Amino acid sequence: MKKLYVIFLLLVSIGIIGYINCQAEEYQNYQEIVFDNDEAFMLKDFTKNDYTTAYKEIKKRKFIGWRLSVVNDDCDLEFISETKLKIYNNGFSTIKHDILLETKEETKVQLSASGGIKVSLDGDIKKFKGSIDADIKASVSYSTLTTSHEKYDFEIVVDPLTYVKIVTRGKGVINNGVGNYYFFWIKTKSGGWETFNQTTEYYEIIKERIWWESFLQSRWQFFSYYLLV
Repeated sequence: MKKLYVIFLLLVSIGIIGYINCQAEEYQNYQEIVFDNDEAFMLKDFTKNDYTTAYKEIKKRKFIGWRLSVVNDDCDLEFISETKLKIYNNGFSTIKHDILLETKEETKVQLSASGGIKVSLDGDIKKFKGSIDADIKASVSYSTLTTSHEKYDFEIVVDPLTYVKIVTRGKGVINNGVGNYYFFWIKTKSGGWETFNQTTEYYEIIKERIWWESFLQSRWQFFSYYLLV
Protein backbone atom coordinates (compact mmCIF):
# COMPACT_ATOMS: atom_id res chain seq x y z
CA MET A 1 0.00 0.00 0.00
CA LYS A 2 1.36 3.32 -1.03
CA LYS A 3 0.79 6.17 1.39
CA LEU A 4 1.28 9.85 0.87
CA TYR A 5 1.26 12.01 3.97
CA VAL A 6 0.24 15.59 4.22
CA ILE A 7 0.93 16.27 7.87
CA PHE A 8 -0.54 19.41 9.28
CA LEU A 9 0.41 18.98 12.90
CA LEU A 10 -1.90 21.01 15.01
CA LEU A 11 0.16 20.05 18.07
CA VAL A 12 -2.85 20.06 20.27
CA SER A 13 -3.53 19.00 23.79
CA ILE A 14 -7.26 18.65 23.90
CA GLY A 15 -9.24 17.51 26.91
CA ILE A 16 -12.17 15.76 25.38
CA ILE A 17 -15.06 14.48 27.38
CA GLY A 18 -18.78 13.25 27.06
CA TYR A 19 -21.67 11.45 28.62
CA ILE A 20 -21.72 7.69 28.90
CA ASN A 21 -25.24 6.28 28.73
CA CYS A 22 -26.50 9.85 28.12
CA GLN A 23 -25.06 11.18 24.89
CA ALA A 24 -22.07 10.36 22.71
CA GLU A 25 -19.38 12.99 22.45
CA GLU A 26 -16.89 13.41 19.64
CA TYR A 27 -14.13 10.96 20.54
CA GLN A 28 -16.60 8.18 21.31
CA ASN A 29 -17.67 8.27 17.67
CA TYR A 30 -14.16 8.12 16.20
CA GLN A 31 -13.83 5.60 13.40
CA GLU A 32 -10.93 3.86 15.08
CA ILE A 33 -9.17 3.99 18.45
CA VAL A 34 -6.20 1.70 19.10
CA PHE A 35 -4.44 1.65 22.48
CA ASP A 36 -0.71 1.04 22.76
CA ASN A 37 -1.55 -1.20 25.72
CA ASP A 38 -3.85 -4.04 24.65
CA GLU A 39 -5.35 -4.20 28.15
CA ALA A 40 -6.57 -0.59 28.15
CA PHE A 41 -10.21 0.17 27.37
CA MET A 42 -12.69 3.02 27.36
CA LEU A 43 -15.36 3.81 29.93
CA LYS A 44 -18.14 2.92 27.50
CA ASP A 45 -16.70 -0.61 27.37
CA PHE A 46 -16.75 -1.12 31.15
CA THR A 47 -18.65 -4.27 32.10
CA LYS A 48 -20.53 -4.81 35.34
CA ASN A 49 -17.56 -6.83 36.57
CA ASP A 50 -15.17 -3.99 35.69
CA TYR A 51 -17.21 -1.59 37.81
CA THR A 52 -17.39 -4.05 40.70
CA THR A 53 -13.62 -4.63 40.63
CA ALA A 54 -12.88 -0.91 40.45
CA TYR A 55 -15.21 -0.03 43.34
CA LYS A 56 -13.44 -2.61 45.51
CA GLU A 57 -10.22 -0.63 45.06
CA ILE A 58 -11.78 2.25 47.02
CA LYS A 59 -10.81 1.04 50.49
CA LYS A 60 -11.55 4.03 52.70
CA ARG A 61 -14.74 5.95 53.27
CA LYS A 62 -14.88 9.71 53.68
CA PHE A 63 -16.78 12.05 56.00
CA ILE A 64 -18.08 14.15 53.08
CA GLY A 65 -16.77 14.03 49.52
CA TRP A 66 -15.51 11.76 46.77
CA ARG A 67 -13.12 8.82 46.78
CA LEU A 68 -11.69 7.82 43.41
CA SER A 69 -10.16 4.75 41.82
CA VAL A 70 -8.19 5.04 38.57
CA VAL A 71 -8.62 2.05 36.23
CA ASN A 72 -6.74 3.16 33.11
CA ASP A 73 -4.00 5.69 33.84
CA ASP A 74 -2.38 7.74 31.05
CA CYS A 75 -3.07 5.16 28.34
CA ASP A 76 -1.60 6.24 25.01
CA LEU A 77 -3.63 5.67 21.87
CA GLU A 78 -3.84 6.41 18.17
CA PHE A 79 -7.05 7.27 16.39
CA ILE A 80 -8.73 7.98 13.09
CA SER A 81 -11.46 10.46 13.81
CA GLU A 82 -13.05 10.71 10.38
CA THR A 83 -12.61 10.24 6.64
CA LYS A 84 -12.74 13.63 4.97
CA LEU A 85 -13.24 12.38 1.42
CA LYS A 86 -12.58 9.58 -1.06
CA ILE A 87 -11.69 10.01 -4.73
CA TYR A 88 -11.84 7.02 -7.11
CA ASN A 89 -10.16 6.95 -10.51
CA ASN A 90 -11.57 4.00 -12.45
CA GLY A 91 -10.16 5.26 -15.73
CA PHE A 92 -6.81 4.99 -17.43
CA SER A 93 -5.80 8.65 -17.26
CA THR A 94 -4.45 10.64 -14.34
CA ILE A 95 -6.91 13.06 -12.75
CA LYS A 96 -6.29 16.04 -10.52
CA HIS A 97 -8.48 17.30 -7.71
CA ASP A 98 -8.29 20.54 -5.76
CA ILE A 99 -8.68 20.08 -2.02
CA LEU A 100 -9.56 22.63 0.64
CA LEU A 101 -9.35 21.52 4.27
CA GLU A 102 -10.35 23.82 7.07
CA THR A 103 -10.16 23.83 10.86
CA LYS A 104 -12.29 26.08 13.04
CA GLU A 105 -11.31 28.04 16.09
CA GLU A 106 -12.94 26.40 19.08
CA THR A 107 -12.37 25.40 22.66
CA LYS A 108 -13.01 21.76 23.46
CA VAL A 109 -13.41 20.24 26.87
CA GLN A 110 -15.28 16.97 26.60
CA LEU A 111 -15.80 14.55 29.46
CA SER A 112 -17.43 11.16 29.81
CA ALA A 113 -19.35 10.06 32.88
CA SER A 114 -21.76 7.36 34.00
CA GLY A 115 -23.99 6.64 36.97
CA GLY A 116 -23.98 9.26 39.70
CA ILE A 117 -21.15 11.26 38.15
CA LYS A 118 -22.36 14.01 35.84
CA VAL A 119 -20.92 16.55 33.43
CA SER A 120 -21.96 20.21 33.66
CA LEU A 121 -21.72 22.99 31.09
CA ASP A 122 -20.65 26.50 32.08
CA GLY A 123 -20.83 28.57 28.92
CA ASP A 124 -18.66 26.67 26.43
CA ILE A 125 -16.69 24.89 29.15
CA LYS A 126 -17.54 21.38 30.30
CA LYS A 127 -16.42 19.94 33.58
CA PHE A 128 -17.39 17.24 36.02
CA LYS A 129 -20.23 18.44 38.19
CA GLY A 130 -19.38 19.26 41.78
CA SER A 131 -16.21 18.78 43.78
CA ILE A 132 -15.24 15.64 41.86
CA ASP A 133 -13.87 17.82 39.04
CA ALA A 134 -11.06 19.06 41.28
CA ASP A 135 -10.51 15.54 42.64
CA ILE A 136 -10.08 14.10 39.15
CA LYS A 137 -7.74 16.93 38.13
CA ALA A 138 -5.64 16.11 41.19
CA SER A 139 -5.51 12.43 40.17
CA VAL A 140 -4.94 12.73 36.41
CA SER A 141 -4.13 15.52 33.98
CA TYR A 142 -6.51 16.92 31.43
CA SER A 143 -6.49 20.32 29.79
CA THR A 144 -8.49 22.75 27.68
CA LEU A 145 -7.42 23.52 24.13
CA THR A 146 -8.24 26.44 21.89
CA THR A 147 -7.50 25.67 18.23
CA SER A 148 -7.06 28.37 15.61
CA HIS A 149 -8.86 28.78 12.30
CA GLU A 150 -6.67 27.51 9.47
CA LYS A 151 -7.10 26.57 5.81
CA TYR A 152 -5.09 24.13 3.69
CA ASP A 153 -5.40 24.41 -0.09
CA PHE A 154 -3.61 21.88 -2.29
CA GLU A 155 -3.93 19.62 -5.33
CA ILE A 156 -4.15 15.82 -5.31
CA VAL A 157 -3.04 13.71 -8.27
CA VAL A 158 -4.99 10.43 -8.56
CA ASP A 159 -3.30 7.83 -10.74
CA PRO A 160 -5.29 5.45 -12.98
CA LEU A 161 -6.98 2.54 -11.20
CA THR A 162 -6.33 3.99 -7.74
CA TYR A 163 -8.33 5.74 -5.09
CA VAL A 164 -7.28 8.37 -2.60
CA LYS A 165 -8.79 9.07 0.79
CA ILE A 166 -8.02 11.75 3.33
CA VAL A 167 -8.41 10.87 6.99
CA THR A 168 -7.88 12.78 10.20
CA ARG A 169 -5.40 10.92 12.40
CA GLY A 170 -3.96 11.70 15.79
CA LYS A 171 -2.66 10.55 19.13
CA GLY A 172 -4.03 11.00 22.59
CA VAL A 173 -4.19 9.82 26.18
CA ILE A 174 -7.14 8.39 28.08
CA ASN A 175 -7.68 8.25 31.84
CA ASN A 176 -10.73 6.69 33.42
CA GLY A 177 -12.01 5.15 36.59
CA VAL A 178 -14.82 5.22 39.14
CA GLY A 179 -15.79 7.22 42.19
CA ASN A 180 -17.93 7.00 45.33
CA TYR A 181 -19.48 9.97 47.10
CA TYR A 182 -19.86 9.82 50.89
CA PHE A 183 -22.03 11.83 53.23
CA PHE A 184 -21.25 11.24 56.91
CA TRP A 185 -19.26 8.16 55.82
CA ILE A 186 -22.30 6.72 54.00
CA LYS A 187 -21.97 6.10 50.25
CA THR A 188 -24.77 8.01 48.54
CA LYS A 189 -23.78 7.78 44.86
CA SER A 190 -21.20 6.30 42.56
CA GLY A 191 -20.27 6.25 38.89
CA GLY A 192 -17.60 6.24 36.24
CA TRP A 193 -15.53 9.04 34.73
CA GLU A 194 -13.17 9.45 31.79
CA THR A 195 -10.90 12.10 30.27
CA PHE A 196 -9.40 12.11 26.79
CA ASN A 197 -6.44 14.37 25.97
CA GLN A 198 -5.62 14.73 22.29
CA THR A 199 -1.91 15.41 21.84
CA THR A 200 -1.49 15.56 18.04
CA GLU A 201 -3.75 15.72 15.01
CA TYR A 202 -2.97 15.73 11.30
CA TYR A 203 -4.43 14.94 7.90
CA GLU A 204 -3.20 11.82 6.13
CA ILE A 205 -3.57 11.15 2.42
CA ILE A 206 -3.71 7.43 1.60
CA LYS A 207 -3.43 6.20 -1.98
CA GLU A 208 -4.30 2.58 -2.87
CA ARG A 209 -4.82 0.51 -5.97
CA ILE A 210 -8.37 -0.47 -6.87
CA TRP A 211 -7.71 -4.18 -6.58
CA TRP A 212 -10.54 -5.50 -8.73
CA GLU A 213 -9.73 -3.09 -11.54
CA SER A 214 -6.09 -4.07 -11.33
CA PHE A 215 -7.08 -7.75 -11.41
CA LEU A 216 -9.27 -7.34 -14.49
CA GLN A 217 -6.58 -5.33 -16.22
CA SER A 218 -3.94 -7.98 -15.54
CA ARG A 219 -6.28 -10.78 -16.77
CA TRP A 220 -7.04 -8.84 -19.95
CA GLN A 221 -3.35 -8.26 -20.61
CA PHE A 222 -2.71 -11.98 -20.01
CA PHE A 223 -5.37 -13.17 -22.46
CA SER A 224 -4.51 -10.48 -25.01
CA TYR A 225 -0.92 -11.67 -25.04
CA TYR A 226 -1.88 -15.27 -25.81
CA LEU A 227 -4.46 -14.21 -28.41
CA LEU A 228 -1.80 -12.31 -30.27
CA VAL A 229 0.81 -15.07 -30.08
